[in-house]
Amino acid sequence: MKKYLFLLILTAILILPTYHLADASENSSELYYDLSVDSFNLQPEGFNDFFNEYFISTHTPHHNGYDRIYNSTDSQIIEGKFQYGDIRKDLEGEWVSIYLWSFSDEEPTWTQIGRQKTDSDGRISYTISEDQILGNGLHLIKLHVEGDATFANMFINVIDQGEKFVVFDIDGTLTTDDFESVKEYADEFFSETYRAEMYTSANEVVDYYVEQGYSIIYLTARPYWLSEVSQRWLVDNSFPHGTLHTYPGATFTEDAAGYKENYLSDVLSSGGMIDFAYGNALTDIEAYFSVGLNRDRIFIIGENAGIEGTTPVNNYPDHLMTLIEN
Repeated sequence: MKKYLFLLILTAILILPTYHLADASENSSELYYDLSVDSFNLQPEGFNDFFNEYFISTHTPHHNGYDRIYNSTDSQIIEGKFQYGDIRKDLEGEWVSIYLWSFSDEEPTWTQIGRQKTDSDGRISYTISEDQILGNGLHLIKLHVEGDATFANMFINVIDQGEKFVVFDIDGTLTTDDFESVKEYADEFFSETYRAEMYTSANEVVDYYVEQGYSIIYLTARPYWLSEVSQRWLVDNSFPHGTLHTYPGATFTEDAAGYKENYLSDVLSSGGMIDFAYGNALTDIEAYFSVGLNRDRIFIIGENAGIEGTTPVNNYPDHLMTLIEN
C-alpha cells in the first residue's frame, strides 16, 4: 500500500502513467460507442515550433476532448486539451483540426468543421458556427493535432426536450472501490499490469437501461486530465456509450457534491430528465437529492447502501434480476 499512497500524491501534481486510447471497434458491437478509428487516416504535417517537433512530440500523447450535452438552442462549444509525456507538458501554439462524424446520417463521413491553434495552456475552445450547428442526435468529434496526426475523441449529444438519463458515478460505483483507479495508475510506474476492477455485471446494468431507451451519463469527480483514461476504461470493460463528464479542475475536487449538483442542474436546464442515479458516496446522495431525485430512484452500493432511505444495491447480478423482474 505504501507505493499506492506515494503515487496518489504524485497524481495530485499531474504525474501520470502512459496510456493510449483503446480502439473500440474491436470490442464493441454497438454503433454508439464506435470511435471510427479505422476510417480516420490523416497524415502528420509537422509542427510549427522546433521544440514541439523534436522534444515534446517524442513523448506519449495524452489528449482529452470533453463530452457535451446540448439542446437545439444552445451555443455549441468544442473544448480539448493537448499534452505529452508523464509530466503532461502542454502543446502550445499548434494547429488542431476539428472533424465531425454524425451517427444519425445515413452514410456518415468525416467532415472538417473547423481549425484552431492551441493556447498557452494547450487548449482549444471552438464555437460551432450557426451555419454548421449540429442537429439532434449523437455526434463524434475528433480533435486532430496536425503536427503528428494524434487526436482526442469527444461526443456531443444534442438532445430533445425531455430526454431521459440515468446517471452513474464511476469510482466505487462501477469500480469495486474508490482507489481502484489509483492502484491502476500506480502499477504503471512499476511496469506492472493492474487494471481497475469492475463490479461484476456493472456493465450489464448500464446495458439494461440503454435497452430501455435511456441515455447514460458517467459523472465522476476525477479531474479533467483523466478523461482519456476514463473513456478507455469504459470501452475496455464493454460499457455502452454515455456522456462522460469529469471535474474541470486539475486536482480531485473537495466539493464533489456541489460539482455534481451543478452539472446535473445544467443537464436539466438543457431539457434533460434524470430518472435514476447510481453512486456509493454520501456526496453522491447529496448531489442526487439536490436535483430532486426521490430516494427510491437513488441506488447506492457499498458501505453507504440504503443510507437516508436510498435504495441499497448489494451486488449488481441480483440488482439486474430485480430490474428485469420489475
